[in-house]
Order: sequence, then structure tokens, then C-alpha cells
Amino acid sequence: MSSVSRIRFRTRVGFAVAAVAVASTVAACTSAARTDAGGGGAGRPVVLAYQNQIATLDPIRADYAQTNFVAQALYDTLVTYNSDNEVVGQLASEFSLSPDAKSIRMTLRDAQFHDGTPVTAQDVRYTLDRIAALGQGVAGQITGYRGTTIVDERNVVIELTEPNTLFLGALSKVYIVNSALVQANEGSDRGQAYLAANDAGSGPYVLAPSAAADSYTVTRFDDYWAGATGRPAGLVYRRIDESATQSAELKSGNIDVSFGLSTADARGLDGYEGVTVQSEPVNMQANIFFNVLTGPTANKAVRDVVQLAYDYSGGLASIRGGDGTIATGPLPAQFACRPDLPAFGQNLDQAKEVLADAGLSELTLTMKFQPVFKEQEREATLLQSNLAQIGVTLNLEPIAYADYLAALKDPASIPQMMLATDFAQYPDPGVMLVKTYQSDQVGTNKSGYASAVVDDLLRRAVATSDPVARCELYKQAQQTIRGDAVAVNMYTLSLTTAYSDRVTGVGPAVVGSGVWVPAIRAAGVDTP
Repeated sequence: MSSVSRIRFRTRVGFAVAAVAVASTVAACTSAARTDAGGGGAGRPVVLAYQNQIATLDPIRADYAQTNFVAQALYDTLVTYNSDNEVVGQLASEFSLSPDAKSIRMTLRDAQFHDGTPVTAQDVRYTLDRIAALGQGVAGQITGYRGTTIVDERNVVIELTEPNTLFLGALSKVYIVNSALVQANEGSDRGQAYLAANDAGSGPYVLAPSAAADSYTVTRFDDYWAGATGRPAGLVYRRIDESATQSAELKSGNIDVSFGLSTADARGLDGYEGVTVQSEPVNMQANIFFNVLTGPTANKAVRDVVQLAYDYSGGLASIRGGDGTIATGPLPAQFACRPDLPAFGQNLDQAKEVLADAGLSELTLTMKFQPVFKEQEREATLLQSNLAQIGVTLNLEPIAYADYLAALKDPASIPQMMLATDFAQYPDPGVMLVKTYQSDQVGTNKSGYASAVVDDLLRRAVATSDPVARCELYKQAQQTIRGDAVAVNMYTLSLTTAYSDRVTGVGPAVVGSGVWVPAIRAAGVDTP
């Protein structure tokens, strides 16, 4: 028998895309028989694989990719972004930012929560007040929130303490909860224990009981305001950390959507009957973050040496399969407002010169990485080899992501070097720059970086409503950050997804990371 599997590179506005898709045909391969595409009736639900533990379903932790992966099916935000990186309404049918960027007026559409109660202005105020009071998770996205004035049941004015052009976009990460339901189960922790395992949303799916650990089941909400036609009757989220296992489960027909595949496993699926593989650029970048406060990496010369030593081209080609572009600075390649800077490149001779000029000898460094991601393990080993060529010893230490997040809470415990991917919670250049490089952003400033110049540029950018002036300030900040060698910006990445022929509409999320679950449809079923 013959089969076709496609590797497609689709272009979004502002994305840097180097190649067009190629299709390959492979003969005589086998695949498991597949049940009906609808996920209902006699067939099993559509199964989506994810990696790493989901600590909570409370949508306040939508800053965690794992929580957001499920929350986006259960909840709605007031606004979101379309594929052109434009803010569009979701629960809000109309919205406007005031000229001074200190308030946002919104009108709610006719929508209802899963228990049948309407979504009202009270739910908006309760959600925002709850997030601000708890001060965790997506609270970091809505700093400067003063309060919400209810005009009537369908209209609110969100007020800010100071001008903030990022706030409107940040609402794309704020999932609105059913205030009456959460208040009835608030306990002493403002509903955190309740929402960790229960659903209080208005999204396209409803949380259902699950029979297995690390597995979550959701069923279609037929009264969803945006329609239910074409949506699978049910979805099951299954934790599968290993890429090879995800690949095997796709081949056997046990899962339908994977976005945790290594490059090698994704390539291995090319041509497998009933499976499509695609790669699309996303707002994610691979980096090595330095601790710029203490230890040897507080010395800029040491950071320059590591930047010059890494084999960017080799890493992108051999480890990431060429799916990406070499970085030029702190922002991924598809963002607007990036200065015209050269791509990073390896220069071992210059690295040796920097070592000699700085009087550095017998230099030993330590870098942490997440072994669950095989690409990171290979990149860590590559850098270790690169540095050995110039006489620098690099010790490698595995770390779990939860432990890394805990270390970032105190600048004194930031790892000396950390290999990590970084992504924007929503597609505005300011959100990535402020959270990662502004000095007061403890917990997301991964280097302990503090620059009065950068702080001033970013604060001025966030406060100005003139998009041209704001863009120029962002560019200046990026030039300073690159000049200070805060990180090894390696390459902008693509999201590789693989999915079965039971589903369509699988693609990267514009808000957050991973797959955008609400767009998934059952194959062969008309959409509204």
C-alpha cells in the first residue's frame, strides 16, 4: 500500500520562513486500523499527548504550558490573537484601549458557563480581582491592575494604575471563571484547591471524570457561544514524556495529536500512513541563560567566550533538523520591532583571544539542562565539546523544570548557566522583553539581569501609545541586551506536530505555546 505524509511550513505574518514544504511518498507501510473521526459513537475520543506533569488546572496558572494546554479547552478569555498577531474579541464583542492607555472598555457577548449561567461583568471583575489578590501565575501579565468598574451586566471598564500598552494583549491569558461557582467553593485559598481539579469555565469543552493518573478527559459543550459543529465529541489528554513513545502510539493509532516529538522521531513518521507531520515557526527561542550576578558568568568576558564558542549552524542543522533560524538577539525571528543585527555565529579563534585578553585560564563552568528533552541533552553536549576545543571545561547537570522555576524565585539561586527555551505568552515584543530582562521581574528574569538603561527603555515603551515610538524603544533595548551578552540566543524554533487522519485544524497556538486545541476538528465533519 502507499501513503503520503506531509511536512508543511506555513507562513504567518511576520514569520521568517526559509523553505517550502516537501511531500514524500513511502510505499508498503502499515498502520493500525482507526476508528471513526468524530470521537463519539463507537469510536474513542480524540487523544492528545502532552509532556511533563500538570500541577493544576486552575487557569490562574495558564503561564504554565501544561496547564494552558487543558485550560484553553475549558475556558474563554476576553480577547485573543488571530494568525496575523492582531487582538480580536473572544468573550468581548467590543473593546477599546483609552488614548492614555490607562483603561480598557469592554462589552461582553452573549455566552454562558458550563452550568448554564450567563457570563456577566461580575465574572470579569471577580476573575481579575482574584488573580491580583493571589499574585501568582498570570498575575505577572496584568501588573498595574487597579480594578474593574461594572457599567452594567454586559459592560465593564478595566482601570490601570499607570499607562500600559501591554495590558490589552495580556487579557488573552486571563481565563474568565464562573464567579458564583468559585465563590461557593472558595475555601481559604480563593478557590485554588477547587479549581486544581474542577471546571468553572465557558469554553468549548467541559471537564469530565478521568479514570487514569496524568490523564484528563473533556467532552464537547454543545451550547458553546462559538458553535460546536465539527468539534470532536470528546478529548483525552495523556501524559507521554518520551518522544519515541509518542511516535509509537501515533503509529498504533492510540493517540491522535503529538507536539513533543524529537526531530529524529518526527522525520521517522514521514510517510507513515494516516499520520501528517508539519513544522511551523513559533514565538519560541532556544537560549542559554547566564547568571550575571555571581560566579564566573558575572564576568562579561566569560559570557562572550561561551557566545563565541557555540556551533549555532551545526546545532540547528544536526539537532533541530534545520527547523528554525539562527537568532540575532533576544526576540524570536517572527516578532516585529527587532533591530537589524547579524545572526550569531561560532568563532573559536576570537573566543581564545577573549580568554587570553581577560587572563582566564583553567576555566570551569556548570550548565543545567532538562534531560526529558533529548534536543537539550544533545545541545548541552555540543557546547561542552565546543568549549573543550578552547580549553574550557563545562560540567553538565540535569534539572527538572519545577526545580528550575523554584530556583528563579531567588536571584541568589539562579543557575550559573541554564539551557532553556523561552516563549512569549502572547505575541507582543514587550511581553518577552519586560518579563525576561527588566530588573524587577523576579521569577521570570532568568539571568538576574539589571540594566538601568534597559529598564528605562522598557518602561517608556510600555507607557507610550505611539506604536512607532514604542517600537524604536524596544529596538534600542534589544541592542543593549545583546551587547551585554545576557544569554546565548541560539535559534528561533519551529513547532513540530504530528497528527492522525481522524482530526484536522492542528496548528500552533498564537497565544502561549503548543497546539491550539479549540481549532481541532473531527476529520470529515463540516465546521460552522
